[in-house]
Amino acid sequence: MINVQRLRLLRELSFLGTISAVADSLGLTRPAVSQQLSQLEKDTGLVLVERAGRSVQLTGAGMRLVEQSHEVFESLERIDAELAVTRESISGDLRIAAFPSFSATVLPGAMSLLRSSHAQLKVSMVEHEPAEAIVDLMTKRADVAVLDNLSRHDPRNEAVMYQPLFGDDFYVVMPEKHPYRKLDTVPLAHLAEEDWALNRSARVYHSLVSDACLAEGFAPNITCDCKDTTTVLQMVRAGLAISILPGLALTGHQQGIAIRPLEPLLKREVLFATLKGRAGHPAIQECFRAMRSSYARRSQPSLLGLSNETSETA
Repeated sequence: MINVQRLRLLRELSFLGTISAVADSLGLTRPAVSQQLSQLEKDTGLVLVERAGRSVQLTGAGMRLVEQSHEVFESLERIDAELAVTRESISGDLRIAAFPSFSATVLPGAMSLLRSSHAQLKVSMVEHEPAEAIVDLMTKRADVAVLDNLSRHDPRNEAVMYQPLFGDDFYVVMPEKHPYRKLDTVPLAHLAEEDWALNRSARVYHSLVSDACLAEGFAPNITCDCKDTTTVLQMVRAGLAISILPGLALTGHQQGIAIRPLEPLLKREVLFATLKGRAGHPAIQECFRAMRSSYARRSQPSLLGLSNETSETA
């Protein structure tokens, strides 16, 4: 019979990519991981891992075994969730991985709600881009991942259940005296001659905006290539560039900038993700409700914060 812990090591390797990363994730030594994987190969009579230069990769047989293991781990997670339902209180650890603009706006309120409602529940968070958050989820370093529908392309996500939290529109962000502040909506094509600031660290967002511009017949002239959204906003405030940002990224950051709806509409769905077997766990369900509640209470990006000078001539 296949040892479940050895199977888990193979599964972790498929997501983390190196034996060293698996060892670090599980608090094991590298030789111990290698030894257990070798034993799994003996147990199955298959070559599951092969060297690729200085690293290793799963063989076709290894990948098929990982795919077949999803059902095994889903069943184990479901048993744990069903046991949790029978307990009198919601307790234990709840680890959340979420992308930066959600972490800065919705997540603090959600965590506060959870902590005040369930004193025995230990809630923690890590800020990661969606691709990293999914790896956290699959390797059980997170119980919940918050991501968006722009990055649901990985076939390994078949082990994950997604629930929509809310929609998030993108807006044109410009210096507060920019002439386009007077428009009800700003056509994307109007921005072809502008200098742009974009956050290159958020790769999917960067590609989304660039592809939208290309669809309108131009490539954005990125003169401010930034590592985070805070820097993007500072460049816009200074009058050095314009940008396109999601509404979440604009909450609490409106002074000194003008914001207008974009034409054509560009939006994303923010998703609550957890392993399928854990979806019924009381702590997971409470987390989903807390995030929805926190979003409903948050300060909405006000289009009146764009500029109060709409009566001026351009």
